[in-house]
Amino acid sequence: MTEVSAESQAKDGDEEEARVIRYLQQNPEVMMQHPEIFSQLTIPHLTGGATSLVERQLKMLRDENAALKSKIEELVGIARENEDLNQRFHRLALELMHTDQLHDVLAMVQDQVQTFFYTDFVCFRFLPGVGGDNSLLDGLYLDARSGIVDSVKPWIEARRPVCGRQDDKINRELFGADIRVGSSALIPLYHTSDLGLLCLGSGSSERFGLAMGTIFLQQLGDLVSNRLKNLLQAE
Repeated sequence: MTEVSAESQAKDGDEEEARVIRYLQQNPEVMMQHPEIFSQLTIPHLTGGATSLVERQLKMLRDENAALKSKIEELVGIARENEDLNQRFHRLALELMHTDQLHDVLAMVQDQVQTFFYTDFVCFRFLPGVGGDNSLLDGLYLDARSGIVDSVKPWIEARRPVCGRQDDKINRELFGADIRVGSSALIPLYHTSDLGLLCLGSGSSERFGLAMGTIFLQQLGDLVSNRLKNLLQAE
């Protein structure tokens, strides 16, 4: 009997508390009409002390302001990085427009991409047969006998950059046997037909993560693909 009574009292207390909360929410002017309540109310701390409701509200506001400031600073930093990338893309596009030699385009893209994407390794890998028997592409073709073409062909056909960690066999075929790659961004090169990949590699396993944005990588692939296609046709 006592246990039922205690449970009933607890339930009644919960209902009363809910009624008080609803009343204050529906009638906020009550607190404004009786400002002395703010200074009389105290909130206990786990450490045993107490603080007034006003002090508690001020602390909550300070914490919220600090969180908002941190978020704004993060967004500003991202905006600055994006603006910097836009400027670099613009310069790369201008230089590509005024470069007429295939070997100059390949060298320029590798150098600038390595710089403005802050990555350790950059290389081109072309599908067998692309560019005919152009000697400038010697050493840049994927080895058809290794099975690597079957592995990367779906990525090229999907027309979307692939980021993350690849197995050692793929890394060796793309970057070379002596290079240790922790993560990579593999950018499809294509125009009216499939060309190959622009490969960005990093020694860090965290540099190119699965969740990273790929808008700039996609735009880079479109830009380089368009210029390479024209030069490969002209050769």
